[in-house]
Amino acid sequence: MRILKVFLKSLLYIILTFVFLVVVTSVFVPSYSFDEPQPFHGSYLHNPYESMNPDNWIQSNFHAHTRQFGGITNGRLNTNEMLDSVYSALGFEYVGISDYNKINYYDSSAANFIPTYEHGYGIFKIHQLCIGADKVRRLDYFTFQNLSMKQHTLNRLSMQTRHAVLAHPSFVKKGYLVDDMRYLSNYKLMEVLNGFRISTAHWDMALSNGHLVYLIGNDDSHDVTDITDVATRFTMINAAENEAEQLLRALENGNAVGVDFQLRYDETLEQKIKRLEKDLPYITQVELKGDTLLISASKTIAKITFVGQDGEVLDVQKNIDTAMYVVQPNDRYVRSELAFKGGTTLYLNPITRHESDEVVKQRLDKVNYAKTIMLWAVYAAVIGVLAMGCVRCFRK
Repeated sequence: MRILKVFLKSLLYIILTFVFLVVVTSVFVPSYSFDEPQPFHGSYLHNPYESMNPDNWIQSNFHAHTRQFGGITNGRLNTNEMLDSVYSALGFEYVGISDYNKINYYDSSAANFIPTYEHGYGIFKIHQLCIGADKVRRLDYFTFQNLSMKQHTLNRLSMQTRHAVLAHPSFVKKGYLVDDMRYLSNYKLMEVLNGFRISTAHWDMALSNGHLVYLIGNDDSHDVTDITDVATRFTMINAAENEAEQLLRALENGNAVGVDFQLRYDETLEQKIKRLEKDLPYITQVELKGDTLLISASKTIAKITFVGQDGEVLDVQKNIDTAMYVVQPNDRYVRSELAFKGGTTLYLNPITRHESDEVVKQRLDKVNYAKTIMLWAVYAAVIGVLAMGCVRCFRK
């Protein structure tokens, strides 16, 4: 009987402590109000590939994990050297390591080194890929996150990192909601292609509401010995040199392409290396001539799908060398998906409408100070009650 009482008291203490920590972390979040989003509009068509050089594609992956924290986190089978060796063999010129809540400084003297980590502890996988990070933000929310929490995290991360990327937004249903993309702002990149999920619904919701967010594609590799975990989804960056600042600038300017490379479960590393060398297509032209969009690639395009406002399919063309689409006056944005024989698909960043060539990205969030003060008062009362409960439980 005494053992049962000790067990129940210990369990109660653990529960109270956990609830206390959840409430305490919530206190640091202001309550935000959000302006209504404005879809893209204007007569100027912005092409992120205007300065593209078809000879300058750099095969890149920014999301992969190694063994850290004694093997507690997923990635325990990968060493830095293994990861670098496998990706280099597969033809990757940029190999990024994004360990959980820790910057990995392996090969930090390289000209293309970009400090990166994956932020987030919560059970709903609301993570951010921090590319070009100055330091690691330790605070996160363990359970449910409302829109204010998600926006506040992006705001705080943007002060500490070059790109706070929405990581695998469709990975968990209760994580980043598609409807969140209407209002979330103050970020430039979304991991539309991830080894576990493709998140075009989230991307189209953001674009349809006037958020100029460009894509990035990553394997999110946790085991480089698994052939299906590497060189499956990644990014081709158009930059003159494989140098950190040029890579970062190309990503934020949208001069990059997401790759969904055909997955095969029964091949060796050597076979995949050969297949990448032989079958990987690349973009040779994304040009606007007036209101006419021209797209070409190094291989015949088996099928190209033009997608616009609200994810609507605008046009489909098949078996062509150069696709042509006339941007209509009511097209607020146009993005393209190019499928090739063999199963590989390339995802392009959108052509967007603006008032002028000075592209301004909208910001919707504002701190609601009255609501914040009221909520903080409630939190303070709850914390006081929980603290007294923990103390009493401990004393008994």
